[in-house]
Amino acid sequence: MKLEHTAIALAIASVLTLPGIARADISAHASAEALAADNALIGQVKESGRGVSLEGAIISIAGRQAHTDASGHFRLYNLPAGNHTLRVDFLGYQSYLAQLHIEENGNHETVIVLHSNAQNADHLDAVVVRGQRDAQALALNQQRSSGNLVNVVSSDLLGQFPDNNIAESTQRIPGVSIERDQGEGRYVSVRGAPKEFTTVTIDGAQLANPNAGSRGVELDTIPSDVISSLEVTKALTPDMDGDAIAGNINIRTQSALDRDGITLRASLAAGQYQLGNGDNQRASASFGHRFGHNNNFGALISASWSKQGRFTDNVETVYFRDKSSGRILPEEVQIKDYEGTRTRTGINGRLDWRINQNHKLSLTASHAHFKDHEFRDSLVIGMDRHNSDATQNQGEVRATFNKELRERTYNKSIKTFNLNGEHWLGEWRANWQASRSVAEKIASPRRQYIFRSSVRPQMDYDYSNHDFPQWRILGRADAPTTGVNVPEQWFAFRRLNDRHEHSRESETGLRVDFTRAHEWFGSHGDIQFGLRARLRDKSFDDERYRNANATDFDALGISMSDMLCSNLGLSNNFDYFLIGRRFCRDIFQRHAPPLTQSSQHRRLLAESLTGDYRASEDVHAAYLRLDATWDRLSMIAGLRHEITHSAGEAVVFNTDTLESSPRQIKHTSRHFLPSLHLRYEFADNSILRAAYSTGINRPDFRHTAPYRASGELPSDPISEGNPSAKAAYAHNLDVSFEHYLQPLGLLSAGLFYKRIHHPLFVANSTENLPGGGMVRITRPENGSNGRVHGLELAWQQNFDQLPAPWNGFGIYGNYTWSKSSAELPFDGGKTELPGTSRHNYNLALSYEKYGINARLSWNRRSQYIQEFNIQDPDLTVYWGGRSSLDFSAGYAFNKHLRLFVEANNITSSRQVRFQGERSRVLELEDFGRSYLFGLRYEY
Repeated sequence: MKLEHTAIALAIASVLTLPGIARADISAHASAEALAADNALIGQVKESGRGVSLEGAIISIAGRQAHTDASGHFRLYNLPAGNHTLRVDFLGYQSYLAQLHIEENGNHETVIVLHSNAQNADHLDAVVVRGQRDAQALALNQQRSSGNLVNVVSSDLLGQFPDNNIAESTQRIPGVSIERDQGEGRYVSVRGAPKEFTTVTIDGAQLANPNAGSRGVELDTIPSDVISSLEVTKALTPDMDGDAIAGNINIRTQSALDRDGITLRASLAAGQYQLGNGDNQRASASFGHRFGHNNNFGALISASWSKQGRFTDNVETVYFRDKSSGRILPEEVQIKDYEGTRTRTGINGRLDWRINQNHKLSLTASHAHFKDHEFRDSLVIGMDRHNSDATQNQGEVRATFNKELRERTYNKSIKTFNLNGEHWLGEWRANWQASRSVAEKIASPRRQYIFRSSVRPQMDYDYSNHDFPQWRILGRADAPTTGVNVPEQWFAFRRLNDRHEHSRESETGLRVDFTRAHEWFGSHGDIQFGLRARLRDKSFDDERYRNANATDFDALGISMSDMLCSNLGLSNNFDYFLIGRRFCRDIFQRHAPPLTQSSQHRRLLAESLTGDYRASEDVHAAYLRLDATWDRLSMIAGLRHEITHSAGEAVVFNTDTLESSPRQIKHTSRHFLPSLHLRYEFADNSILRAAYSTGINRPDFRHTAPYRASGELPSDPISEGNPSAKAAYAHNLDVSFEHYLQPLGLLSAGLFYKRIHHPLFVANSTENLPGGGMVRITRPENGSNGRVHGLELAWQQNFDQLPAPWNGFGIYGNYTWSKSSAELPFDGGKTELPGTSRHNYNLALSYEKYGINARLSWNRRSQYIQEFNIQDPDLTVYWGGRSSLDFSAGYAFNKHLRLFVEANNITSSRQVRFQGERSRVLELEDFGRSYLFGLRYEY
């Protein structure tokens, strides 16, 4: 392993010295020319309005083609000497034609300026239309010119949707769906695959993950207004990291060198959430400037802040299968009343230095922080001793009541640092990157008061209305028909729980890539090869304490009723479930210290030790990539080889001796990842793509850590890792057709198929105890094979061809159908993969004219499995289908200042989870509507 580290370091060190080649004559243009090859055309493409660099422009000359890079630059070598016609095409812009003379053994440099089609609009229209259309054109041209299957969405287009974070922004992209937490997007799923099958990068560098239990990145941490664009790659090329079976989401940052002059943007907004009248506030600003000799330095900084006062109504019922009767019956009810504040801050800075036309450097740093402070009032109803004729919908039980208050604070952060270089030596190009990403999630404090009823009355239940069931304490004349009326004097102190969690992940990345123009088999193309190292460390620490001593609580001289506050009102979920007065919010500060300082406040040894782990994962990769173009046909082919060295350390707890011992594991795996991409461009702006690619999904760190978590009793259920778990390996096939509409639009259709080997599931089994009896064990196990296949359709168009005022309308829509299956471990049959929704819809209608910019957007995701129950498939947990209708509008007073309004979840749709079938509602959650009004300034 040390030899591999040394090889990577030497390769990168050699590239880092390349700028020194031009240092002596850094201001001399001749030195830059001396490094270029003969008969070369070197240039840059910009737009005429703000001097924005245009990525994805198609350069055609002498039967050769090239595409501009992220900074609008292009190079063509070994052109035949003589007079040629140069053509530049960029969707949404007027084509450029010019006559050029290429000298023998000489080079030609040019700057090409394109004019937007939107410039022909009236002045007030151009204020709105041009900015939006240009941003849309940038994204579509990047997608069109790409050699592999990529969807690109610009930040300007995403800004027209009322999205709070990166996760919510991605749901507008074809084939992408999200998983929500209390109404907000958190995890991203691509093409119906589990969230762990998708990786997230910033400018190509892997993003560390604050989540301790999953490789799925919690994208609700990152604000949506500090980015340049989002790229979703659905078919990997050999130069990309291979651990993305579903795809990769790349967050691109802004550069001051991408446009001429000053970049200045700012916005300020305020509004309200419907439930609880919580505040909804947001502010952001960006400033960038070019300076230095020939304006070859650029600096840009972006910052964002938001604060949301969120209230959530929630009711949950857990079902079980009664062993004696075989019936599925309700076991526990939790009626929850959430009150929380979510605060996001994000800052991103970037420095760029274009030393000369052959050498450039960039440094990017970002910090995203998410704080979630929450109070949760809840009434928990335990049900046992069901009567003999009890059913799922109706029955009589003995009830146990807990009244609880939990206060917890999550602090999540993601920091990234990227240093990049690009150097040209004749026809050779060297790119390198050194990156560092650190993510943390701290849940502290996480405290909970629990009071339990001393009375255990008989209670009947009625679930004939699945979403709004009824419970009634028998023998009480004042029993309500909605909610549960439990007298406060029934409750006595049960315990105080205190918990502190800390997860941390860091990744150091190093890469170097070499590219050279090459002709082979009558084609013009490139040969590219490179090395990559990713060194990742992960740790999780969970500390749990409990005081269940009633004497300590009695010493406070108070009862539960003294801890309830009438001025907060009654807990009244959905205006239906009445569960009594709320707890005062300061009871932990006022009453918890004597309990936490008591000798009876003890550490839960087993729970605090056995869930902890440390892990490392070092990935070393080498690849070869060949690009070739024959007239209208282009190809990318190559092979990637990844070696993974992983190690883990955890604690095993002996419930008999109450002793713990460390356990360590090491593992090495190798994967070969071939790929082939074909692209054929027809004469009418139509493109046919076909691709074969491969990818892997390494198990979650927790899944392979050698931990064994349990309670302090031998019969307590056990959860453990599986160091032998294998990475899933997938073969992927893609076929797509794209037709780019004039003056600006897209129609596309695509088919995809994934064959997955060794998908991972969390499985339950039993183990005999030495003294008799059995204990349940939960651990991850590989299944045999799995499949995902589906269809994507997309339509994006502005109806400029219509007469006024109808020419202001536009449409943005896509639909994805997907289906999956997987063979379960232990011959458990088949199931769909978690995260697969059969149907995903996106539809947005827009109007941009007369200074108005309005957009009504609708999104729907159908039901999908959250967690499969191998022992009893009828109790598998599903997320129900949900629709969301959002609205955003703005009015431009001039080319700088705009008023805007946003409305989310207009129909106040709710979120539902269920077990097995829709009639067994596990969770019903309501988060209401939200509104925002603000001003946006752009210079």
